[in-house]
Amino acid sequence: MDWLPSTPLTTDELSRLPIFPLPRVVFFPGTALPLHLFEPRYRRLAQDCIENGPKAIAVTLLAPGWEEDYEGQPPIHEVAGAGRIVGHQLRADGTHDIILHGLHRVRLEELPSDDVPYRLARAVPIEDIGTASSADVLAMMAVAMSVASRVRERQPDFSLQVSAELPAGRAADVVADQLVVSPEDRQRILQTIDVKERVGLVTSAVASLLAQLSEAHAPS
Repeated sequence: MDWLPSTPLTTDELSRLPIFPLPRVVFFPGTALPLHLFEPRYRRLAQDCIENGPKAIAVTLLAPGWEEDYEGQPPIHEVAGAGRIVGHQLRADGTHDIILHGLHRVRLEELPSDDVPYRLARAVPIEDIGTASSADVLAMMAVAMSVASRVRERQPDFSLQVSAELPAGRAADVVADQLVVSPEDRQRILQTIDVKERVGLVTSAVASLLAQLSEAHAPS
């Protein structure tokens, strides 16, 4: 993600941010998220962002019970990822493909949205607390590289994209985005603002994945 601009969202952008709730997607700061918007309300969201601005969106995981009211106001997690649109394509059928660059973890304070078909929120950025030791980060990276090696056995083009220059909290986010599969685990990591604890959660989740991959490769 070094090729993307990292200018934080402005106060104005955060004050009235469109929400895109999804059932299995957790959006981390420092990552790129491609999305296909096809429902009429989210086509309008993309159109408004592209034509009128600001080009900023919060992506949040739908909370348990969302199936009962998906077309209306399903429950969502208050802690979300917020970012800026850095790529856009309008398709011939009226749907939109966008790429978001994650900039913040935020807490959503939902706003009235009578004038638009999608939901809006005031987004309050959540800052990291503390840090993690170099030993903790090295342990996380070691298990992540082991998983990446296993994945490359099946997908030779796979490469773990994480810079050694990243702060510990951001490194944990980037590793989680690429290697943590469970939406619940991803949301737990997103909501963890203590950096040492977050690094530990990512290490545990990736170690569990490594154990599963190792078991799958074990001779029967």
